[in-house]
Amino acid sequence: MIKTLLTLLVITTATFTYSQNSNQVAILNKFIAANNSGTEEAINQFIKDTYEPNLYKKIDLEEHIKFYTMISEDFGQLNTVVYDKIEEKPLRLVVYLIKVSESLSNKSINPAEILVVEMDLNEQNPKYLIIGLGLGALVCELKKNE
Repeated sequence: MIKTLLTLLVITTATFTYSQNSNQVAILNKFIAANNSGTEEAINQFIKDTYEPNLYKKIDLEEHIKFYTMISEDFGQLNTVVYDKIEEKPLRLVVYLIKVSESLSNKSINPAEILVVEMDLNEQNPKYLIIGLGLGALVCELKKNE
């Protein structure tokens, strides 16, 4: 009986974690696609699809589109494979992304060319972001921590 309960607990935990991770991957992939498209329409759709509905109602959509457009212009086409995973929790993910033209095996990329992506998922509905993506160049993170 105890073995059965432990097995069920492990399965439930693994299923929950997988579900959370698949939400993170889905949002990250939608962001990369919107960024690589670079169009206002794609960015608008990304925001609409991934922001928690109450958050979406409150934001200044034009400002968010401008921000994501600026990131798209500054970093250009992003590699669809994560360069480095910094933090992974059920409701939080922090990764580094690099330009599509960079090699994933290159460990000496200029920190100004690495995009830090932070996402926090809504606890009640983890298919949505609780706040917009945190985005910025790694060099800014490094200077902030000095």
